[in-house]
Order: sequence, then structure tokens, then C-alpha cells
Amino acid sequence: MHIRAYITLARPKHWLKNLLIFLPLLYARNLANPDLLMLTAMCFVVFCFISSGVYIVNDIIDVEKDRQHPIKNTRPIASGIVEISEAVVFALFLFVLGFSVAILGWSNYLVALFALSYILLNLAYSFFLKHYAIVDCFCIAAGFTLRIYAGSAASNDRITEWLFLTMIAVSLFMAFGKRRGEMMLVADVVMTRKVLASYDLQFLNGAVFACAGLTIVFYSLWAVTSVSAMIYTVPLVIFIICKYLLVVHNCNSFGDPTSVILGDKTLLVTIGIFGLLSTILLYY
Repeated sequence: MHIRAYITLARPKHWLKNLLIFLPLLYARNLANPDLLMLTAMCFVVFCFISSGVYIVNDIIDVEKDRQHPIKNTRPIASGIVEISEAVVFALFLFVLGFSVAILGWSNYLVALFALSYILLNLAYSFFLKHYAIVDCFCIAAGFTLRIYAGSAASNDRITEWLFLTMIAVSLFMAFGKRRGEMMLVADVVMTRKVLASYDLQFLNGAVFACAGLTIVFYSLWAVTSVSAMIYTVPLVIFIICKYLLVVHNCNSFGDPTSVILGDKTLLVTIGIFGLLSTILLYY
């Protein structure tokens, strides 16, 4: 067995996206509640398992295209280190493990429902929805939103309307940014991702900037209507959005949100400061 290859296949660095699950708990000021924190942490584990399963399924479907990709051709399945049959078994194992925890962890089954919805959405995305322009980006945004609602169900904390809109806007911002990055760096867009042929660079630039602006507006409205002191985090959000835009537009990244954030120290530190300041303003 290639243990390292299986770990790479699961893409643990992308578990960073699942930290969104903790947002409802944080913003409801229940982060210090040990019981709710444990339930939310369990939900985080559930989504780590099932999201890894989704990544594996996507790699299996895209194996031939990944072999033509300048970066993705080194992935375990595309490079031949892990056989497709082995990857199928591993993905099923992760799905069953994650879904079992979701069913056993909460009596109301809401977390299990969101987990199942996430799996079905991403399977539909992997098999056919990712081939339709704009629909593909909204599927990505829905995946991020389902994470937040799963966290809300785990801790029984409500998602406000402005927070929901903020999540949709920032998710679309990152999704369109990813498509733009792929279009700029991949020579043969049809061979690596068919949907890119349906996009236009000018449209993607406009969509990215529009969603960036909406993210700032929606977050600002959430800040002033939830905890007034949170308005002081808005300048940091503007800086993070602008820095993210700069990184994506430098054409040094495929636009993947995890890679963009982890690959830029300034962006990573600023997000850390934003998280620390938010916690202080909410709890003290």
C-alpha cells in the first residue's frame, strides 16, 4: 500500500475549507461551550471524510484529462500510483465512515441530511454539472454554503440572512476566480476542463470583481446588524479581498482558494488577524 499516496489522494490541505463549519458557533458566541464545540468538531470530521471522498471520485472521473494537465498529472490516480479500483474502495470507505458519524452523532439527523446533500451535489457536479458554465460555479458556492448550514445544524445556531448572502457572494468570488486562474494558465482549456471553452476572460474578470464587491457589502451589512463592534473588521475584509484578487490576477496560481491562501503569507497572516480580532470583538 502507498500510504503517502492515499493521504495525497484525500487532499487533507483542502480540509481548510471545512473550517467554515465553525462560523455559526463562533458568531453565535458559543465557542466556549464545550458540548457545542465537540458537536461542531464532529461535524468538521464528517465533512473532512466526505469531502475527501468527493475529491477522489472527481479524480477518478477526470483521470484522462488530469494526465494532460501541467500540475494535476502528478496526482496519485493520474500518475498511476493508485489504481482506479483501489481509489473507488477508498472513496466508498470515506463516504460510509463520514455518513455513519453524521447519523450516530445527532438525533435530529440534520447534519446527516446536509452531509448527504453535499455528497449528492458533488457527485452530480463531478459527473455532469461541472460541464455547464456558471452552473459549475454555483455548485461550488452551494458546497461552501452546505458546510455552514451543517455547522449550524450541529450546534443549533441560526444562520442570519446577511451571513447567508455573504457566504454565497464570497463562494462565487472564489469559484469564478478559480476558473479565471485555470483559463490563464492552461494552454489547452478543452483538454483539461471542457467548461472553460464556454467562458470568456472579460466575463470572468467582471464576475470576480462583482462578487468581490457584493462580498464586502453583504459582510458590512451583517457586521452592523449583528454585533456593532464587528464593523471594525470590515477594513480587514476589504484588504483580504483585494489581496486575494491581486494573487489571482498575477497569474501565478490556478485560483484554487486553498492554494491561494496557503501560498501567500500576507494573506494567511491577515486572515489570522481577522479571526483573532473577530473573536475578541465577539467575546470581550
